[in-house]
Amino acid sequence: MSEAVAVADTRTPLFFVSYSRPQIRRAGNTPQEYLSRFFDDLSTHVSELVGLPTGVDPGFMDSSLGGGERWTPELLRAAGTCQVFIPLVSSSFISSTWCAMEWHAFARRQIEPRVPGSSAHETAIVPVNWSPTTESSLPPSIRAIQRFSPTALPDDNTVARQYEQEGVYGLLTMQREQAYRAVVWRLAQRVVAIHRAYHVHPLVPAGIDELRTLFTEEAAA
Repeated sequence: MSEAVAVADTRTPLFFVSYSRPQIRRAGNTPQEYLSRFFDDLSTHVSELVGLPTGVDPGFMDSSLGGGERWTPELLRAAGTCQVFIPLVSSSFISSTWCAMEWHAFARRQIEPRVPGSSAHETAIVPVNWSPTTESSLPPSIRAIQRFSPTALPDDNTVARQYEQEGVYGLLTMQREQAYRAVVWRLAQRVVAIHRAYHVHPLVPAGIDELRTLFTEEAAA
């Protein structure tokens, strides 16, 4: 059975995008538009690389509006079965209780190599710079994992520097289209590389009582 068919049959998302939703939720508000575009572009690239059947969505991103609606069975299952976790790191992400619990839902799962020679230190967590943050403001859980950075690109240093300084949100805001496209394409390749090299065992939370608010706990320690 191919990887594409396996994903389609189980309805397991290959990747899970974790983000702190914008405070302003008016129709057409730019932060939400940028989030939607990023998710759609990443999904398109991952589908192309993996070869998913038409209509099968490779990723999951919660789009519910109300905070009380966030912990749906669908979200809990996605966090407990996805193969790659993509946190969009920003100042609001760091302070979000929801994001901290989504991180814990994934980080507590067991990961093992699919192929010989794979690193024993892979976490399958790929933090993405969404908007600028200072290193000192990051919780230890985030600082301990190397954040994604694009490599092997034309004008490689320029694209990487723009991304690291501005984040994906900044690239879109400043209309740096070439840099944005390069970052998302390399991110899709990274997601697929992890998926092919590792398996993250499912562990679906029965409810949010099982999950810890890691970032708050680390700040209080």
